[in-house]
Amino acid sequence: MTMLDDQRISELLRSAPVPEPRVDVDRAIRDGRRRRQRRRVGGAAAGTVLAGLGVVGAVQFGGLAREPAPATPALAASPTVSTPTVSTPTAPASSLTCEASWLPQPIRGPVAVTIGVDPTGRHIVGEIGTGNEDGRVVLWTDGRATLLPASVRHGSAVNADGYVIGTNGDGTGWVYRNGSLRTLTTPPGYDAVLLHAINGRGDIAGTARGANESHHAVLWSVDRPQEYRLIGRPGSTATGITEDGTVVGTMGDLPYRWTPQGAGKALALPDGSPHASVESARGNWAVGMVNGAKKGGAVEMLPVRWDLTTGAASLPPFPGMAEIAGNGDLLVGDGAPLVVSPDGTSRRLPGRPDVRATGAGTYTAEGISDDGLTVVGAVYENEGYRPLVWRCTRA
Repeated sequence: MTMLDDQRISELLRSAPVPEPRVDVDRAIRDGRRRRQRRRVGGAAAGTVLAGLGVVGAVQFGGLAREPAPATPALAASPTVSTPTVSTPTAPASSLTCEASWLPQPIRGPVAVTIGVDPTGRHIVGEIGTGNEDGRVVLWTDGRATLLPASVRHGSAVNADGYVIGTNGDGTGWVYRNGSLRTLTTPPGYDAVLLHAINGRGDIAGTARGANESHHAVLWSVDRPQEYRLIGRPGSTATGITEDGTVVGTMGDLPYRWTPQGAGKALALPDGSPHASVESARGNWAVGMVNGAKKGGAVEMLPVRWDLTTGAASLPPFPGMAEIAGNGDLLVGDGAPLVVSPDGTSRRLPGRPDVRATGAGTYTAEGISDDGLTVVGAVYENEGYRPLVWRCTRA
């Protein structure tokens, strides 16, 4: 586990100050850290076998307990197609030119990282801190840094209008824009929420958590943060939302999608996989994780990609897959980030902008714009992280 993973996951959903907290937040944090590590290492064996992937969000609610089967049968999933491991051709050097540049740091901190980028590539959200649960949320817009109020923690996403969302350590969801900070209503019967994604319409997708490992997918709006709409049935999670309002997440053990009108349908599972998690969605695509083979008593975690138009699932041959763009480009954050187009061509992103130190350090990649031309990440070196952005132009 790196300092980056600790910084990203720590303090999420700490229990409310009541005599007998009903949310096992410590367990959620541990499980979230395991999941973040699985996402980073991709094909490496995870230290813990997850019994119920259906309850996975950006941080797992309630840990390893498997949810019971839905009370009513799930709708039939679309056919699945498995993609074999293949060599990836490299895109011609003349087609795109990519350059890295540092993002300014408004405060000091050895752990300065990006978390995501909006679909246009203008707005970037990140954190700066010591790696000890004290990260301040930062918004970079067109290269200019804005430090969000000290009262908020753990930004998770930003949309094209610059609305930033996140979840404080006490399980309170928040939305921020241009100096205005508002909290989101936690649905009655639940103790905490975890916000995952926001689209250009201002729809916010997340999950509410209550007693006895209960959880439910929720939608909010930036215009009416005190109102909410529960999605699906109890036992659902919402981890992503597209620009047209399609929500992705899980229902029990199954990867799921809901139309903007709320109609739900299970996504296909790769051959031989009884369950899967969905992490995010952009355009007509969604990505997540699925159990692979056992190795040394642990389960190998594999990336999975869904075509939301057809519902088909495939297993991309890139264990370090981090995100997908609206145009279908895959972002692979494997220490030397790679962008892979739907046609299989790829490009390696260049090293740090310091000419004399090109290639130094270990790179992470966290987010990609919908056109695939902007990627955000960080460099780890000298026991610290420094945020940067890659911007590409077409020849």
